Amino acid sequence: MRTTRRRTGMILAVLLLLSSGVALAQSEASAPPLRLLVVDGTKTFLSTMRVGGLVGALKGTGFFEVDVLFAEVQSGWHDPLAGQTPEEGLVPYDILVVIPRGIDDGTADWVWILSDGPTNPALPLFGGLETVRQMLGLVFEGAVHPMGVFDDLLLGVLYETYAARGWTR
Repeated sequence: MRTTRRRTGMILAVLLLLSSGVALAQSEASAPPLRLLVVDGTKTFLSTMRVGGLVGALKGTGFFEVDVLFAEVQSGWHDPLAGQTPEEGLVPYDILVVIPRGIDDGTADWVWILSDGPTNPALPLFGGLETVRQMLGLVFEGAVHPMGVFDDLLLGVLYETYAARGWTR
């Protein structure tokens, strides 16, 4: 019974997000889609399926162009892009969503949303960030706390580090 209720809740959440995302995408039809990279550090089947649902829902909005990168890290606090370089000719991403390994075992309850917020407050970016926050809350059923550059100064520094490496704009 509990599994059926969770599954039904997840389906309703994704449908709600898709409909709100479509409305958001239509209002910003002239803007190109935001480039988004989801860095998946999770290790369990359930978490990986949730990340897959998140990616599908984000793509379904038409507001994002989404790529996924699987990270091999020892803990949620290790840099998931350490030692990796973007492919030659990669167009930098507007938003990075880092889902840590600790989501699986409860040692981490946060997800990083890295963007160029404070220096470039473009309306499509703010709408995209809010859509990502809402979808994370629904897909992970409130078990994670999305943190962005407005929540922690160190995330802004991390974003700029990734920009210097060519991952972000």
